[in-house]
Amino acid sequence: MSSFRRAFLYVTRKRTKNIILLFIIFIVATLALSAIALRSAVETAQLNVRQALGGYFAVSPNTEDSSKWETPLNADGTSGERRFIGEMPSTALAESISSQIDGLSGFSLSSSYRARICKDLNDKEDLSLVPCGNGYVDARMQSDIYQSSVEANDYYISFGLQTCTNSSLDYNFVGKALSLIEGRHIDASETGVAIISEELAERNGLTIGDTIYLRDLDSSLKTSGKTEVEYAPVSIVGLFELHGTYENEFSCDGIENMIFTTQNTLKSYSVDSPNDSDSYENLYFYAEDPVELESMAETLSTFPQFGRDGDFTVSINNRSILLVEGPLTNINQLITILILLVLIVGVIILWLVLSSQIKSRIHETGIFLSIGIGKANILLQYIIEITVITLIACTIAVFSSNIISKTAGNLLLQDTIASVTEEQDVLSPAISQSLDDSEEQNTQNSNNTASTSLLTEISVSIQASDVLLLFIAVLLLAWLAVFIASISLFRLKPREILSKMS
Repeated sequence: MSSFRRAFLYVTRKRTKNIILLFIIFIVATLALSAIALRSAVETAQLNVRQALGGYFAVSPNTEDSSKWETPLNADGTSGERRFIGEMPSTALAESISSQIDGLSGFSLSSSYRARICKDLNDKEDLSLVPCGNGYVDARMQSDIYQSSVEANDYYISFGLQTCTNSSLDYNFVGKALSLIEGRHIDASETGVAIISEELAERNGLTIGDTIYLRDLDSSLKTSGKTEVEYAPVSIVGLFELHGTYENEFSCDGIENMIFTTQNTLKSYSVDSPNDSDSYENLYFYAEDPVELESMAETLSTFPQFGRDGDFTVSINNRSILLVEGPLTNINQLITILILLVLIVGVIILWLVLSSQIKSRIHETGIFLSIGIGKANILLQYIIEITVITLIACTIAVFSSNIISKTAGNLLLQDTIASVTEEQDVLSPAISQSLDDSEEQNTQNSNNTASTSLLTEISVSIQASDVLLLFIAVLLLAWLAVFIASISLFRLKPREILSKMS
């Protein structure tokens, strides 16, 4: 009789013993597969957290190099205003970098300007700023300017103008400081379009489709020697809302009063527009997995156009990501330890159970040996038996572990996300203080408003690769347990085995 036939008969006839063995393997497999699925969910949670918090590395012109500045002479022979003449970030530079660094998810270019805005060319009355400055001083500055002559510095009644290549990839929107609530985003190919804040629209009675008119500041016109004011019609195509709060000394610096538009729009009227419409102040890159930002920035810093004497510098903003990386990584390590413990304990239990069962089969083994069946053949029978039981147990475990892992995963991740978010809220002000003024505004908002909806949308499922790994691991462990349990029996000679038979 073949080993397969003997194994089949034993499995079908010794039902009680084999059911106990199947139950033990089922428990071990369920716990192991649940832990594997949970670890995968934690890894997804880490990625979701990093993506929700955002982060980027920025490319800026190398303004620290004194050779890239010049001071022109005015017509009267006096020194003019010192200006930067170095290379500026462009779309061509962005595309070149993107082609050389893997893992980037996108880029955006942007520049900051100032503009005065009205909604009626008949009275040319400036739009009213959303009050977000520090009280009396801010209001008094605006009042004094409105009552002064054209010679006054009209900065404090102007609006921040952000030109961008694609507003959906602007760091304010990617970092969740802002979100588009109505209308659409804009891109560099358009002219005469703008996105404004919902608060600014409500304060001035504006809505999607309305036209506003942009013009230069009087101070800019005076510096350029131009006397005639030129107005550029701009259609409002989108409204954004601001998440979180932060302080501004003056309302004109508030993000509530920021206007998103394009370089083409700026060029149509402004004396401050660059000669090259593809010239920007900053270039922002985003990664598919923001944890890679640091290594990407390090790679970029080795490029020829970067460095101390290069045309550009690179900086990274990933402080929020570093805050939450530790807690989730610790959980991942704990789950890995849990998987190892489950497998180790499973092997020990299987070894004890199989040792007991194999020792109880001394009579059967003695008969097989006495009729000439070799020890290897008998061991093969035991392996076939445990293989059949293991395959059945693991198959059932796939379904049970799917339910358990989803339940445990949701509970664990909810608690983790809550604690991480609380920790981040406490530490984010300290981070913001270390940033420069241009990044501080964005960081404070994005830290306060990292979208937790992404963090809870985590699918805890059993992958085919996990199932295959489970089957292989449990089978190997089961075979190892059978081999170890059989050593003491097969070390006996047939006569010794027969003498132990009852």
